[in-house]
Amino acid sequence: MRLARTLAARGDRSERDAALRALAAAEHHLIDAGTDRPAWCAWVSEADLAVDSGQALLDLGDTSRAHQFISEGERQLPPSRDKTKSVFLAYRAASYLDLKEPEPAAAAAAQSLLLARRIGAPRCARLVDDLLPRFAPYARAQGVPELFQLVAA
Repeated sequence: MRLARTLAARGDRSERDAALRALAAAEHHLIDAGTDRPAWCAWVSEADLAVDSGQALLDLGDTSRAHQFISEGERQLPPSRDKTKSVFLAYRAASYLDLKEPEPAAAAAAQSLLLARRIGAPRCARLVDDLLPRFAPYARAQGVPELFQLVAA
């Protein structure tokens, strides 16, 4: 997964196929390992794979598939991993901002912040705080004023 993310993040279109092969290999190895994973990666789940795959696809410019993977990963997370879900939601908000789509970005950021506050995860809340300047050009877009109010509350 990390190799795929690295290749995708480099932004070199010639490495697109290598990144996609690395994603496929990560999925194959995760499935093959089942629950018998080494301790250093025992925490990795299908949800983590889906979200990391989505992040890599975002870097590769495949936004529709990327958001499908990210949403799938979020749905697969159990409540015991709400902190991870809050982080994933913040990632989704950032990706929508990259696409200049403030409405779904605001919705994802608000979900992330509400979840972070509910579980007492200040680091996750800071991820949303860090996104706020990027919402400034969209201050009148649907959901953005409400996000600003939520942050101020």
